[in-house]
Amino acid sequence: MTSAVTIPSNLSILLINDDDSLRSSIISMLDNLQQRVVLARDSAEGLERFHTACPDLVIINIDLPDASKFAAIQQLLELAPDLPIIVLADRGNSDDLLLALRLGVSDYLLLPLESAAILEHSIDNSLRKARLVGENIRIRKKLEQINAELEQRVQIFQQDQQAGRHVQINMMPIPPKDIGPFHFNHKVVPSLYLSGDTVDYKPASRHEALFYIADVSGHGSSSAFITVLLRFRIEQMRVDHLRGRFEGEFTPSHILGVLNRDLIKSGLDKHVTVFMGILNDNTNMLQFSVAGHHPLPMLFQHGKAGSIPVERSSFPIGLFDGAEYFDEQLPIAEDFALVLFSDGILEVLKDGDYAAKEEHLRQVVQASRGRFEEIKAALAPAKNMQVPDDIAIMSVTRR
Repeated sequence: MTSAVTIPSNLSILLINDDDSLRSSIISMLDNLQQRVVLARDSAEGLERFHTACPDLVIINIDLPDASKFAAIQQLLELAPDLPIIVLADRGNSDDLLLALRLGVSDYLLLPLESAAILEHSIDNSLRKARLVGENIRIRKKLEQINAELEQRVQIFQQDQQAGRHVQINMMPIPPKDIGPFHFNHKVVPSLYLSGDTVDYKPASRHEALFYIADVSGHGSSSAFITVLLRFRIEQMRVDHLRGRFEGEFTPSHILGVLNRDLIKSGLDKHVTVFMGILNDNTNMLQFSVAGHHPLPMLFQHGKAGSIPVERSSFPIGLFDGAEYFDEQLPIAEDFALVLFSDGILEVLKDGDYAAKEEHLRQVVQASRGRFEEIKAALAPAKNMQVPDDIAIMSVTRR
């Protein structure tokens, strides 16, 4: 069963035809539909009437005596891409039909018209198609506008990210750096513009050097913000210690305890794994504390490399208000070297379980004897590689 024809009344329809009998027949059909008809005898007059009448639909006889019949259709569609055009033809010329359809007409009817219903359905279908075409054009333009706005916002976002990255880099020490007899170096590779990994190393007293590596949960701007907060708070405590205003013992475990409470109070819903140490060149001792950080640093001394021995590790900071942190002591040898990693390094190592990847790190440190440039060359990803997680590598050796 065919659907009912629902042609709006009082449309403006341009009829381009030179046959008086056919014109009268079509006008009669359109009058019954309560449509307003604008007449033209040829293509040139039809284009002129189009500009003055702004029709809702065009009916054109393809067999007009002038030779510009297809040119007229093309011009009309260039002026109004969603204009419905119905082509009338005296004969079924397949070449004319294909060309008209390629130009974008909405329907093609053969003459003589057997009934008014054929024209009515053609007009109805053509108007429906025109509405769809018009809607598609509007949607496409809207999408193009949205896309342009998104590109602009992405550009602004990238500029902000680049500015944030610049600030992050400037907050970190410029590698390499010597503090007393100790030589520090590092490399941070962010998975995005900003990194949730951070490292630092600074003097803590005449004979002490404070250093740490921290890995914030998640990626991007929110994690990078935590690294800034973390660095600021640690630096505040270090300065207070140098000025004799720090409350309690200036030890890695005490510092981690303060950071844990600060982060939980902030309500930022982030946690951070940290390895923090203090090297003392007077006692030749390393004091350190581990807050859920993995992989453990690789220690090289006495000609051998292995994970630093840890008796008691604790939770990452920012997870539990009552978390307790512990200090451990380790004597350092003349060939001492300590290499620290964030867990992003495990994502770029070859296939294997955690133990196999940890063994690979040990072998690299063993072969390099803790020399940073050799370790970086062996482990750091290529510059154009998109890493799945932030990567930080830091080393400290005796000079």
